[in-house]
Amino acid sequence: MQDAYFQPDFGIEPLWPLNLAKEKLSSLRLFVLSVVVGVGFGLLCAARYFLLQNNSRTPIVWIANGVLLAFLLRQPRSRWWSFLLTAWLVNMVFILIVQDSLARGVGFALCNIVEILIALLLLARIRTPQTDLASPPVMFQFLLFGVLLAPAVSGFFSAAYCHVVFQADFRTAFASWFPAHCIGMAVMTPLVLALYSPGLKKLFGRTQAFRTIGVLLLVLLTSVLVFQVVGYSLRFLWLPLLMLMVFEIGILGAVIAVFEICIIGAVYTAHGHGPLWLEQGATMRTSILFLQLAILVLMVSVVPFAAVVERQRQLRKRLRQGMKRYQLLADNSRDIVVLVNLEGRRLYVSPAVYDVLGWTPEEWTNQSAADFMHREDIGAFQRMLKEMLYGEDSRTFRYRTRHKNGKYLWMEASVRILPEIEGESRAFVANVRDISERVDAEKRLAEAHEHLQQQVQRDSLTQLANRRRFDEVLEKEWRRGRRTGNPLALLMVDIDHFKRINDTYGHRAGDQCLQALATILRRVARRPSDLAARYGGEEFAVLLPDVDLTAASVIADSLCFSVREQLFEAGVGFALTLTVSIGVAVQFPEKSVRADRLVEEADRALYAAKQGGRDRVMPEYDPETAGALLHQVQ
Repeated sequence: MQDAYFQPDFGIEPLWPLNLAKEKLSSLRLFVLSVVVGVGFGLLCAARYFLLQNNSRTPIVWIANGVLLAFLLRQPRSRWWSFLLTAWLVNMVFILIVQDSLARGVGFALCNIVEILIALLLLARIRTPQTDLASPPVMFQFLLFGVLLAPAVSGFFSAAYCHVVFQADFRTAFASWFPAHCIGMAVMTPLVLALYSPGLKKLFGRTQAFRTIGVLLLVLLTSVLVFQVVGYSLRFLWLPLLMLMVFEIGILGAVIAVFEICIIGAVYTAHGHGPLWLEQGATMRTSILFLQLAILVLMVSVVPFAAVVERQRQLRKRLRQGMKRYQLLADNSRDIVVLVNLEGRRLYVSPAVYDVLGWTPEEWTNQSAADFMHREDIGAFQRMLKEMLYGEDSRTFRYRTRHKNGKYLWMEASVRILPEIEGESRAFVANVRDISERVDAEKRLAEAHEHLQQQVQRDSLTQLANRRRFDEVLEKEWRRGRRTGNPLALLMVDIDHFKRINDTYGHRAGDQCLQALATILRRVARRPSDLAARYGGEEFAVLLPDVDLTAASVIADSLCFSVREQLFEAGVGFALTLTVSIGVAVQFPEKSVRADRLVEEADRALYAAKQGGRDRVMPEYDPETAGALLHQVQ
């Protein structure tokens, strides 16, 4: 399972990237390169017959296949077949030259190519530019497919071929092939890929070259010492050496060091030296087998361990850099950065608190977040914490907090709950900023908006509600009356002979009369639900919710009397009396009837009052009553 250290979310560069070749090759260059690769592969195969083998001709490590596999892992798939075909042909020719056997050359060369091809096809899915060869999943796949499965399959075919063609023992042939090829894959493929890694330049760079070379020399000398001594074993020297190798030169250096140990151990063991010959009854075959097993265990354990150690070192370095970076941002931010635990106690406060609120970070740290908060905002703060604990990841909260000078400032906190980390208690982080100026501006804007709304809904001359406001309130009260079943009364008031006043005393006098009448109407509409409005010209409307016809008529009569008794100014030194005609309408709002019906009824009643002689109240227009009134006037 992939460890959290190797997740890409950390944004860490690969320790050991698989650098794929990107250069384009012409047909001629591809042919030349294929020949060079084939010849090199053939020479490495031929070296098996002259180097790193013993009197029993048992191979210790097979170098060629691991080298070619590493080379092909970096090549596009379209080039594989050219390189593999050339390598097979050259390998077959070299076997013919050395052993003078066509059957042996064809069979063994084909088994080598099969081994490389199996490993290539199985490892093809990890071949991306972002592949980190040091990550456990990639390394596990390489060990499983490249080091174990591919040599096992090719070893089976090789042993079966030797058994059928040369009547060789199957187990002996398999034991001769499989371990050597495992070691070759395990040691040579990582070594060649390490040579291509950009981290190798850093390992042998100006600042680290001396340490790297020193550790590698120490590994070389220790290996020689361990395998040179035959009287007693010095294998205990490996433990501190391996620890030094892992912590000082990392994974790439560990691969090179394991290669050194492999070569030194193979040479000395093949010549009868080393600790593997100290055991009683040790033979060449058993010593070689134990050496191969030791090298494989060394490679499988040391290299992954070095990768984990180096990754942790890299993570710690990036963590320190990140902490310094975020500390720098927090210290120089104009916002106050606060870390708060689940109980509301501050764990960290950035230095900006001094510039904003006059307190030092030490005075705020380890204090409750509610200590300096306005008492009216504490309840909302505690509710916000509970809501975030039960599911919300982030919230924005406004509150007032006390400045060191005693004044309260408006603050805005962007609060986010931090993800849970093993071994750490959960906490909130908040970015707090001073928004006092913004709150003041919003308050002034709201007041201006309210004033503007009042001006839009108010008659500029009388300061009563205008026609627009009257229509809105009428609809609202009509809907309310439908719900409650209570009546809604409307008085339509019109000044009698108002045109004569304008013509005689001027429009200025007429305006003064309208303003004085508005004052009387305000006294009539004294309840919060009542509304006095200028309906148009010299016509006014008084809306009286929850008032029946009898009460509305009494109010209208009182209004007529008040106007009749009032002296109205008509300029300096002039005063006159006015009368008004009032139409009264009362309705019980119904869903099937529009609110305009009430206005129409009041208008008809007002018209009847005008026709009936003015200075009177006409309740609920009735055609028969209106006709009688008209007859009396005539």
